[in-house]
Amino acid sequence: MVTASASLSQTEYAELVARIQVEVAGALPPGASVLVISKGDPTLLDMPGLRTAHFPQDPAGGYAGHYPPDSAAATAAIEDLRRRGAEYLVIPATARWWLDHYEGFARHLATNLQLVADRPDACLIYGLGYPSGVVARASAIARPQASIEQIRDFLENLISSETSLVVLETVDGLTAGLAPLNAMALAAGETQGGSDQPLLENLQRLAAGGADYLVVPRSTDEWLDRRVGLFGQIEESCRKVADQHHLCRVFDLTGLRQAPV
Repeated sequence: MVTASASLSQTEYAELVARIQVEVAGALPPGASVLVISKGDPTLLDMPGLRTAHFPQDPAGGYAGHYPPDSAAATAAIEDLRRRGAEYLVIPATARWWLDHYEGFARHLATNLQLVADRPDACLIYGLGYPSGVVARASAIARPQASIEQIRDFLENLISSETSLVVLETVDGLTAGLAPLNAMALAAGETQGGSDQPLLENLQRLAAGGADYLVVPRSTDEWLDRRVGLFGQIEESCRKVADQHHLCRVFDLTGLRQAPV
């Protein structure tokens, strides 16, 4: 185990970074949004295939330049970034002292988040989308989940408030929960009867009527797994503008307004 008091040589530190990279690559899905307690070191963000950022961070997304003053500040910071789409937190072995120093923050992680990996000589990894103990590690990686508030916060930061959204909905009430965003539901149940054509035609009508974006929440993943052709047509006709593993995919509907369905 690497302790907080350990003074690592340059070689030892490089070996630690390599172990962290291996552990993260093996535990997390490609494209995931990952926060790293990094002390501003850019080498800890060098994780190919992942979207990484420092924690804590300043308003511009860079390293904050200092540690949180207390547990309340650390917890508020992680929850803010969680609502904005962050999916995982990596705590390097050299930063495990956080769990002793920020006792309230450690309790928050243990109570509200999912421990994805714990390798004493590398790092801890927490999934930011799961209550602790509710789902297995494999499920946490395979089936992302998110609250309506997280999806709304992400969309508010991604697109203009004047735009019109169509939300593919398999969960009742999800679209209504996105208010004050201008969103309308496209019920996935419209494909019942074996044909996806009615849903595609309805989506094209909504696009022709001025809808700007299609939001595909991750809660629809299992439903879409059984309709590869449907999703393929959406991807072919619409430009993907965002893909958050715990939240949603977002497609620009401009191309669908003239495309044959």
